[in-house]
Amino acid sequence: MLRKTIAPIAIASALVTTAPVLALAAPGGAQDEVMTEKVRELHKEGNAHYARGDYERARVAYLAAWALQKRLQIAGNLAEAEMKLGRFREAAEHLAYYLREAPKEQPPPPPAEMKAAEALYAAARAQVGELSIATLENGAEILVDGEVVGVAPLPAPVFVEPGMHTVSARRGNRFGARQVRVDKGGAASVEVELADGNLGASMTPPRAEPQDSAAPEPPASAAPERPAGGARLPVVPMVIGGALGVVGLGVGVGFTLAANAKGTEIDGPLRVGDGNRSACYQSRSAACARLGDAVDELDAFTSAAVVGYVVGGAAIAGTAGYVLWSRSAGDSQGKAQVTAAPWFAPGGGGVGVAGRF
Repeated sequence: MLRKTIAPIAIASALVTTAPVLALAAPGGAQDEVMTEKVRELHKEGNAHYARGDYERARVAYLAAWALQKRLQIAGNLAEAEMKLGRFREAAEHLAYYLREAPKEQPPPPPAEMKAAEALYAAARAQVGELSIATLENGAEILVDGEVVGVAPLPAPVFVEPGMHTVSARRGNRFGARQVRVDKGGAASVEVELADGNLGASMTPPRAEPQDSAAPEPPASAAPERPAGGARLPVVPMVIGGALGVVGLGVGVGFTLAANAKGTEIDGPLRVGDGNRSACYQSRSAACARLGDAVDELDAFTSAAVVGYVVGGAAIAGTAGYVLWSRSAGDSQGKAQVTAAPWFAPGGGGVGVAGRF
């Protein structure tokens, strides 16, 4: 776009499909003398990439040159690469800079180049929105969607993608924010008021647009609250119940292992005769005494395991029932029911849980 024209017109015409539209704004070496050697190298590199149709690499090279020195021709070339890549917001920013600064050049760019820049700007502008941001406090930092865009007063509008945006301003401990919607190709103005210690209370939704006149979705705070019985579950009962359940089950498992080990011992080292316990009936031998003690320990371990399983199961089932009951206490149908009851059998025990939710 702002690339210096150094070839005859015939050559320039042959390259029209691979070269930017606009030429360098000022003829001669006035601008070349100002640009650093590094900027010239980056600009030349960008031109080469652009001529080959590699617009992304051209954009990167132009952007690096722009970061070092904001020159008119760099802004124009960068905008052309961005337009090729569909980066319309960035292109609009750089074309706006070009059109704003071009009249200050001496001599100014030729009318044909200005018209080409205006046409590109119009094409980019049609794809994005424009925000004019104001605040009564000069020097306040202006942010759009959390990104700093400048310091008040801003020299030019800010280009944004179409949609809803948050505009905020801050200065010291003063802060203010507004939300505003901008349509594709449209423009909006917003003034942000700052207040001491205000971290967002000033965020005021914009007046509804005609096309958005449908009833808005209710805010999160308007959602119906759950009844007190199921809104927030007390943590302590759940922790105690869960811990008791784990301990009970652990005790059951531990005593089960001990009972199994004792049974193995009875059938092994403590075995008397053919293994029939009646062999020790009315016998007072030391072997039968040891066997009798082992059998008593086996019975004790088995009973303790059953108790552990019952207590642990009851605690876990009770905790689960409590959670389910609390969550369903606010059921409008009033049909939630949970019942838990322990059961015992000759070979063990457990807890039965029944519910309707």
